[in-house]
Amino acid sequence: MINPLRKGIEFPNGAKSALLLTFDVEGNYGNGRGSEDLEISNYDRICNRLETNGIPATFNIVGKMVEDRGPDFIQRMLDGGSEIAPHGYVHDLNKRHGGDKVYAGHYGPAENNMQINDGIQAIEKNIDSTVKGYRLPYGHFNEYSYDAMEGARLQWASHVGIDGYGTQPFQIGLGNKIYNLVEIPLDNQTFDWPIWMADEKTNKSFVDAVRAYCRSRNIQFVRTPQGGVAIWHQRMFEAIDNQSVFTLLCHPINLAVNKAVWRNPLEQFLFPVIDLLGELNRTKEAWVCTCAQMTEFYRQVISL
Repeated sequence: MINPLRKGIEFPNGAKSALLLTFDVEGNYGNGRGSEDLEISNYDRICNRLETNGIPATFNIVGKMVEDRGPDFIQRMLDGGSEIAPHGYVHDLNKRHGGDKVYAGHYGPAENNMQINDGIQAIEKNIDSTVKGYRLPYGHFNEYSYDAMEGARLQWASHVGIDGYGTQPFQIGLGNKIYNLVEIPLDNQTFDWPIWMADEKTNKSFVDAVRAYCRSRNIQFVRTPQGGVAIWHQRMFEAIDNQSVFTLLCHPINLAVNKAVWRNPLEQFLFPVIDLLGELNRTKEAWVCTCAQMTEFYRQVISL
């Protein structure tokens, strides 16, 4: 970890802290869950809520999903001032992009170049601008991943649950290499997927597995939307108190999957979070920004 952004600095607009809302848009390409149409139908409502509150988000989207769906649903996100970035070309833990099974963290140089560059191209050929960052599926990365990102002239990366690194952005260094990339880390303690559990009666083995994972990482296992909102609110206010950066991660496919369990997961969980972010942004308690905006700010402060 090189040059972490120090706490206590003043953020743009005189804000005390910086908060980022990020979405991983996976559709049917993440774990084979079959609720993509319902997920897509949520995006107009999500974008409307963001615009009503005057805040942007960062949508990390599987490239193959954009190729198959076309540009309309991502153009809606861009029109509202949000950022689009790739979330892999495919999103499969067990299958290599070329077809053979392999653990994603063991990709070599050629596989990383293929996954990363194909993801970028799938997005860029459907929008009128270049992407600036990348979030790899499952947070699996190695030095070849960063080599490929740097080769593609990306500016930021944001990977799930980098234990021990906190939540402050930093310049990426791995082994003896220092990259011209800014990492915007997440926090294992605030993954959204322990919140969005399927019904125990229909998916007990999965619920048991998630409980075991949560215990191993000291992640609070939440079974109600109100409990999830409370945890995210707490972490946002901690960032304000510490004058620091905090990045939230939401998987919209989970809102679709759990619609059968909770009557209205958008209204129960996500919209209260967006509304609070809007209020904090208006009162300058927090600067709500995209990953690209945070990266630009970081580079100015660090003179990178």
